[in-house]
Amino acid sequence: MKLESAALLVPCNSALKGEVYHSPQVLKVAHILKFTGFTLQKISIVKENEKHIVPELELLTKLYDIVIILIIDSVECVGQALAAATLKNLVDFKDLEPYTAIKWPIAAKLLKSDSCPIIYIQRIFTLISKYLDEQLNQIESHLRHYQADLKVSKVFTVNLNGSKRHLEPLKNDDNFSITFEKQSTVNMVEHGELTLAAKSFKSLVKGELLLQNALGSDILSSYWIDDMSDLIYHSSDTHIRKSIEVIEKCLDKYGFENVFLSFNGGKDCTVLLHLVQTVLRKKYPKKYTNTKLFCLYVKSDKAFKEQDEFIEQCMIFYNLEIMSVTGNIKDALRITIGKKPHLKACFMGTRRTDPHCSHLNFLQMTDSDWPQVMRCSPFLDWYYADIWDYILYYKVPYCKLYDYGYTSLGNTVNTIRNPNLLFFDGEKNVYLPAYKMLREKNERSGRNVSKI
Repeated sequence: MKLESAALLVPCNSALKGEVYHSPQVLKVAHILKFTGFTLQKISIVKENEKHIVPELELLTKLYDIVIILIIDSVECVGQALAAATLKNLVDFKDLEPYTAIKWPIAAKLLKSDSCPIIYIQRIFTLISKYLDEQLNQIESHLRHYQADLKVSKVFTVNLNGSKRHLEPLKNDDNFSITFEKQSTVNMVEHGELTLAAKSFKSLVKGELLLQNALGSDILSSYWIDDMSDLIYHSSDTHIRKSIEVIEKCLDKYGFENVFLSFNGGKDCTVLLHLVQTVLRKKYPKKYTNTKLFCLYVKSDKAFKEQDEFIEQCMIFYNLEIMSVTGNIKDALRITIGKKPHLKACFMGTRRTDPHCSHLNFLQMTDSDWPQVMRCSPFLDWYYADIWDYILYYKVPYCKLYDYGYTSLGNTVNTIRNPNLLFFDGEKNVYLPAYKMLREKNERSGRNVSKI
């Protein structure tokens, strides 16, 4: 998903609309948006109060990918409006100098700067006129990153003896490219390192399947190239840093070989898979290329076809070993531990806002009447918005059902598209993608709804 469209919202009582439209501040914001690849499609000027800001904000977030709020006078009313629009409690932000007395929604994050941080939540960015020049410098790189071309690639070590000729037909495919990085000879056998690159996750998986078909056992090892790993490890987001710390603590305690991941292709466990893989490559670079991460897929007998297809693609792309068990999670764990008794800990994409999860700790054993496994839940303090910010910013492949209006995946019997994402676009009713939903409390509105 590439973000492209933008809107500018200006809460302002003190100036005529014509003056605001052509003000230097508005022109500067428009310039940065154009410079970073966004199209400014709407400038909206409303009165400085929650009653007027909230409905306009709700509309703009549905119509456009990002919204910038330009604050000319009242900062406080914007914080209140954001909280009302997202239904999040207002809290103090200790880092928010010089506005320490202003409260903001609890799920909001900061883009830090020397004078005044940029508050943002769900791709709604607040800029303050007084600090606009510095904040525009700060936001430029963040916005530009959304526009960066997706780079999807894997490196393969292959046995070249007799296999070079099988690669020639693949080099003419327009969906992906194959390049040789280096060659060497090991025990009289010629090895080569080749890179498979594509413009999409789906195209790369297709290319890898063709490569496997062409070379078979001549593929000795492979690994996914994670261009985002350094950026993720240097993130200033508190929730990301905490999750990395929890993942590393679990790996240090139990070891790479004794952990597994609960994975059903949903958005939370997809982000968890990406982050765990990123940490594994940092902590275990040698094992990472030769050892497959084990995943448990607790499958419904009415699973979505698109969900199963995505899981299959992830298995190929991330080099996963996936065991699928149809039934409930308790029985699936019992079967899994029975077959692989060395497994001691399970990574789970649980958040405190999920049903019955508010009491959990980051590391907590299963209940006494369950198979004994350490549950590792690095995402407890994440919000719905954090999941989608991670997916969109770090360009993580995800199940395409989320583009069709689904926000939480069960199965084809008990899950419908989220009614809160139904939107009349001026011509017809459409379902907006999952990342457009402002209110986390509505995340599961499409779940446990019988279609019969």
